[in-house]
Amino acid sequence: MLKRLFLNEKAMLTAIIVNAVVIFTMYFPQYKDNKWLWWIDCAFIIFFLVEMLVKLAVLKPKAYFSSNWNRFDCLIVLGSLPVLFLEHNESMHGTQLIVLLRLFRLIRLVRFLRFIPNIEQVMTGLGRALKASVFVLGALVFLNFMLAMITCNFYADIAPEYFGNPLVSIYSIFQLFTLEGWNEIPAAIAKRVDPDTGLPFLSDSAIGITRFYFAIVVVLGGIFGMSLANAVFVDEMTMDNNRELEKKVDDLTEEIRSLRDMLQKGEDLG
Repeated sequence: MLKRLFLNEKAMLTAIIVNAVVIFTMYFPQYKDNKWLWWIDCAFIIFFLVEMLVKLAVLKPKAYFSSNWNRFDCLIVLGSLPVLFLEHNESMHGTQLIVLLRLFRLIRLVRFLRFIPNIEQVMTGLGRALKASVFVLGALVFLNFMLAMITCNFYADIAPEYFGNPLVSIYSIFQLFTLEGWNEIPAAIAKRVDPDTGLPFLSDSAIGITRFYFAIVVVLGGIFGMSLANAVFVDEMTMDNNRELEKKVDDLTEEIRSLRDMLQKGEDLG
């Protein structure tokens, strides 16, 4: 009976969903220290531990650990076990270890992915897309770094909250790449006034150059760079479907060629 339960994918999917609901509820402030929810969550930890042990007994360790999903499940289950002993220990309350254990509680929900149809094919496509996008992503990182340093050099004193140091500047340029604040940032720079003199930092011509400069940043990184990265990524992700379609077209072409040859032989015999 237990073997059937723990090897039944629908039953395990239901358990993961119910556990997700419990974890979701526990993060509401009024239920954060609810003892009943904590005991239910602990029961799910034990439930998934028993599932792992049953699968180990049925499949044997070699076959069990040959699956990437099983290795992932084992890591999550073992990482969740300390919650049973430390979560409500007053001396450990609020420590970094408890925070990490709570994160493990959330990571357990990733187990839901294994029940998505064709998830292995999706993950393979994702890995292939990441490899294909490495060059484009590397170029974007370099472009971000270069523009961040240039912008930091010219606008650090005028807009320190955006370009006060290289790290802040890198983040602000990345925002522009995502088309976030592409208008607000140059507008804020144009309005800045020197607190000592009460005069604008930039002249009208400098404001025009500033707007032109940020327009180039948006076009290079936001429109051209990010669009290219998305195009490469999506193309690699859909390559499997394209290959299947190409195979079907090739098979159909071969069948048409065979029929044509048969008709040609019939005409020759006639």
